[in-house]
Amino acid sequence: MHKFLRAAGFSEYDSDAIVYRLIRNVVESPEYLSARLNLEDGSVLLEYRMPVNDNIGICAAILRSGREFSAIQYYYPYYNAFEISSTSICTVERHTAIETYSGVIDEYNIGLSLIFFVSNPMDYRMLPETGELREFRGTSLTAFSNEAMVLLPVVPQDDVDVLDDLLMGMSEEELYEAARSGDEDAIETIAESDINMFHQITERIESEDLYSLVEQSFMPCGVECDQYSIIGEILEIDEALNNLTGQELWLLKISSNDVEFNMCIRKDDMLGEPLVGRRIKCKLWMTGRVDMGL
Repeated sequence: MHKFLRAAGFSEYDSDAIVYRLIRNVVESPEYLSARLNLEDGSVLLEYRMPVNDNIGICAAILRSGREFSAIQYYYPYYNAFEISSTSICTVERHTAIETYSGVIDEYNIGLSLIFFVSNPMDYRMLPETGELREFRGTSLTAFSNEAMVLLPVVPQDDVDVLDDLLMGMSEEELYEAARSGDEDAIETIAESDINMFHQITERIESEDLYSLVEQSFMPCGVECDQYSIIGEILEIDEALNNLTGQELWLLKISSNDVEFNMCIRKDDMLGEPLVGRRIKCKLWMTGRVDMGL
């Protein structure tokens, strides 16, 4: 049972048996067939995508040997969003157990390598044998969350960005890249910025609430590398309906540490009223469509 089907409005599909019945109905509908891949052993991998509205749907891949339905390879909710979130070079790696993939992009503004579930794995499998993203254009990041809380915006502070005063004529991305390459001056600059920031936080935490102090955050959450705990600003809001189950959804565009992505959550799982300019605190599953120029 996929944990984040709930976020796409499938909360009533709470067991593998129920989901498998849905997938078998999808497989029997040829209009949902989105990709076909002939494998070396003579079997065929078929990918089906059933939309439940203009943006959200469920994807399933099944293996056929001859005319026989062999097995469900994988299934997951997907979010169709084609707005590029990052143009940083993306590395794609196969998962160990099944033929799905994780994407990795270096985002210097969040201070870590952002790992996400690749939501268009068949596009990658259909690349030439080299697997090179020769016409890579960027990554469209999306997410699903099962629980979220709306926070009020933070009153702007007069504090200056301690890193901006130390950039040595470089952009922030260039500074972090120089540090990764072993530039001692860049390393010292980042270390000095961290020390200054620590002193600012130590002084302010004595008189301010944590969520007033931490305006945004983007941190890995749990043991699975594509799940994160974030605090971000709501940039855009849209309402949607899962036309199969009738459950109402929020479709939000969020910015967290300058990373912008679209997120889907059931209305019943949101605490508070989302408005543009307010913040959201949640745990989410990060997915993304890698634009390979196909």
